[in-house]
This record gives sequence, C-alpha cells and structure tokens, in this order.
Amino acid sequence: MTDIDLRLLRFFVTAVDCATFSAAARELGVTQPALSQGVKRLEDLVGAQIIDRSPQGSARPFRLTPVGQLLYDDATELLARAGSVLNRARANATRTVLRVAFGTSTPSALIEPLLALAGKREELDLQLHFMGWGDEYDALLRGDVDMIFTHSVPLIDDPDWITTAVARVPRVAVFARNHTLAAHPHLTMSDIEDEPIVDALADRDFWIVNPRPSGKAPRTVGPRARSVDEMLTFVATGTGMGITCRTVAEKHAWPNIAYVPIEDIEPTDVFTVRRAAPPGTPSAGFFAAYEARCDGLLP
Repeated sequence: MTDIDLRLLRFFVTAVDCATFSAAARELGVTQPALSQGVKRLEDLVGAQIIDRSPQGSARPFRLTPVGQLLYDDATELLARAGSVLNRARANATRTVLRVAFGTSTPSALIEPLLALAGKREELDLQLHFMGWGDEYDALLRGDVDMIFTHSVPLIDDPDWITTAVARVPRVAVFARNHTLAAHPHLTMSDIEDEPIVDALADRDFWIVNPRPSGKAPRTVGPRARSVDEMLTFVATGTGMGITCRTVAEKHAWPNIAYVPIEDIEPTDVFTVRRAAPPGTPSAGFFAAYEARCDGLLP
C-alpha cells in the first residue's frame, strides 16, 4: 500500500480552492514549478489525471476531472481530520493528568464533585482508577496514582504526604437474610459480641472491629475476604456476619443479605491521601479546592 503524502494532498486542495496554480503557489509559499510537480506526483500516485488544465496559461482557472473531484472531496475531509488530530494532541500535551484511586466503599457523593470540578478545568485530565482492598496505598507509593480514598487510618508519617478527612460514613452489620438478627431495625456492638465475623485480608482490625468496645477479640471465620464481593458472598452463604460501611449497603443491595445499622460504633472516616505538590501547580490547587468542597458534604 502506498503511503499518503499529506503535503501533496494539501497542494492539490489549495490549487483547487484558489482556482489557479499561480494563486495557490502564493498561498502555500512555494514556487509554481514546485506546486505543479507536486500535483503531477499526486496524479502519478493516483494513476489518472485529476486536473483538466487550461491550455491558456497557469493564471486561468482549471477544471477537475471526475477522478479529481472524488479525490478533492476525500482529501478535504482527510486534511480536516488530520488537523483536528494534531490540535487535539497539542491540547492534551499541555494538560496535567491527575489519577485518583477509589474503591467499592468510596461514597459516590465524593466522586461527583471531583468530576464536576475537573470538568471546569480544561488544563486537567482527571482519570479514575478502581482499586481493590489494600491496593490503594501500594499504588500511591509506586506513583501509579496521585490521590487515593481510604477508610482506614492512614499510616504514612511523612510531611510530603497530605491526609485529609473528607467524610464520615455510618457502619452497618451484614447478615444472611435468614439470620435471626437480620430483621432488627438496629443493633449495638453487644448484640453481635459473640457472632462469628468473616475475616478480612486488608485493614483487618479496622473492618472486624478488633478489639471490640468490651475489650474482647472478635471470633473470626475464614477464609479471609480479599474484596467486598468475597465478604458479601461468605456472609450470604452463612459463613459469618460482616461489618462494613453504609456506602457498601447502598451499592450492593443483594436479595440474600441484610444490612442493619450499628448504633454505638463510630462512623468510619473517609480520607484522601496524596503527595504534596509544589504550591501553584495545577494539581495542588485542584486537590485543595476539592478537599475544601467536600467539607461537610457528608454527615
């Protein structure tokens, strides 16, 4: 297949638009012989005459052959497309990419203002990345993402990292639908003191509430859940109960499980964690504006 030389197509389209070779040469900033040779080269590639040249001189208008008219229509569209491709590439070359990791338990109410704020900043390209349990910190430390949402208390003790509490979400107990506690309107931690709970692989003590307010350690059952879906599946099969946040209940309304509010346990805090960016940079200003916007967004 012969490669298409966009320069030859531009010579041809400009010649047609200007109606004469002399005017087209001035428009393109080339010599008239160079323009004529370019159009002739294009005809050689096509294998047919595309311009019915006037015998009265280069300053007189010419006509297109049927093949030339077809080529002109296609070339005009192709050149316009090529221009838009370059313009889009140039625009994106100057945009700052911001990558944010979220998980199943990240409230949608925190994602919506993030997208809305990014939509007003043409210089930013916001990319959302879903992360499984326990994967977000590793991704942040590797530099795969610029900010994460997390429910566990951040463990990064470094002034180069900024941690901000952006929301509080109530916690709920999760039971198989036929469990005796599933029909209760609400529960306390003492109500579930002796209930076996599905063990967790990531942020274990936080999600199984260890130790309990009574000082006891929960009675865990395995295998350890590696994701929200695994935990809910184990609960649904009667392996044990679970403790999660209301966001999970809102996103995973399974017919064979029930969520019951826990009255006497602190809500879980949702944090953003990110590396501090130099003041005045697009990312620093954007994330600071977002965190300020989240203040008081959720109870």
